[in-house]
Amino acid sequence: MQKTIAFTLALALVANAQKIETAKSDRNKVIRVETAPNHLSVIELADPVTEVAAGSSSFKIEWRGNKVFVQPLDPEATTNLFIWTASERLSYELVPAASVEEMNFAIDQEPSPRPAKAAIPEKPAQDPWAAEEAKIASTILFSSTPIRLAGQAKNRDRVEVVLKDIYREKDHVYIRYSIQNDGRATYVPAAPSVSTLRSPRSTSSLYTLSKSQLVGDGVRITSQGQAAVKVLDAQMRATPVPPGGTSWGLVEFELPSASNGPAVVKFAFPSDGFGDVTALLVL
Repeated sequence: MQKTIAFTLALALVANAQKIETAKSDRNKVIRVETAPNHLSVIELADPVTEVAAGSSSFKIEWRGNKVFVQPLDPEATTNLFIWTASERLSYELVPAASVEEMNFAIDQEPSPRPAKAAIPEKPAQDPWAAEEAKIASTILFSSTPIRLAGQAKNRDRVEVVLKDIYREKDHVYIRYSIQNDGRATYVPAAPSVSTLRSPRSTSSLYTLSKSQLVGDGVRITSQGQAAVKVLDAQMRATPVPPGGTSWGLVEFELPSASNGPAVVKFAFPSDGFGDVTALLVL
């Protein structure tokens, strides 16, 4: 009986140590978020998120609706994080926690006070689809598979798309990618169009290249044309990417129909002024 009480007390002490905080909306304040490896920190805002930007790729960051999910890839990583909604910008500093018990599990935003003369509409019931998307976003952070690079990039002075992670949920595929502007002019990104190559043939076995991005001339691919793939959702920073800058995006599309071998998927982005900006992925 004493052991049971002691164990229950220990659990209660750990639970009390975990940080679930409420932060006031303040554009001039930087909110500190303590993170831990293999754990998720959730920032929940009063309004839907429109854009997110971080100063380092050492964190996985996804968002759905009014929730932002943060997971460190490097235990010692630190960076700043900006979150925009339709009405405001919020600033955060992501730092490593001394221990899991001291990390921020969740930070909920306290809504800004509204003028008395303005009518406050009733908060609509939570959309079940939005809740499901938020669940998928957090799952992507933990269950996605890194995408390998096969070959070597040759256009060092142009815009390059690097496919980072892949996650499959039934017949849906999610790809997280970065856009790296190594050119001399500002690049304006947009959501990619997605297609598959018909009857792809390669100088290397496509089976060994599964979950690989094909870059440069390391792997030559031929095909008998392309077939469009339905894009279900696309989220990205739509702001211009300056020379030397990086932007991030997430695209969701339907799993291509089964064929006689691995599928090769092509992502096409707007031209950078020197030619097409594309990425090839072997599923």
